Amino acid sequence: MNRHNDAVLTASDGKSVPQTLTHKTSKLPGRMGYAIAIPDPGRAIPYLQATCGRQINRIAELKIFGFETVIDLGTPEKTARLHQLETEALGMRYISIPIDGLVPSQEQVDDFTQKVIDASKDMLLVYAPSSALLGTMWAAYRINLGAPVEFAINQGKKMGMGPNQEATLRNRLRNK
Repeated sequence: MNRHNDAVLTASDGKSVPQTLTHKTSKLPGRMGYAIAIPDPGRAIPYLQATCGRQINRIAELKIFGFETVIDLGTPEKTARLHQLETEALGMRYISIPIDGLVPSQEQVDDFTQKVIDASKDMLLVYAPSSALLGTMWAAYRINLGAPVEFAINQGKKMGMGPNQEATLRNRLRNK
């Protein structure tokens, strides 16, 4: 699949694949959490768009869609270790950024920003156990890249960032 393709996609069942980032389009099957695909540093797409509408249940299935790196946000250490073993066994790169709660620290946002930029030649999957954490990290990341604050906050809210996370990000910006 072309990583920069914005054409309308359909899944194998004939249904169209959503191409707008929201908490619903980032939802993984069952209770697996939320994910987005990053085809290049300034853009994220729903993981379903990157997988042509196919629901992915295992990391091994990501490889066939061109994913080379998985960034795991806020996953408990024991689970993160299992994800790391599975990902690296496939020859993919694995990055864990442990985060307690739903708001990453500025240091964690800076780390995430650098990791995404460093892996910019690869298709990335960014995973989080909650849409609030995923949306908050994406908004903070976009602000780090210089996106207008309101634009970044709006993207984060669409992806699941809540009012408390928004207030924390805005307070952080005021105190810079």
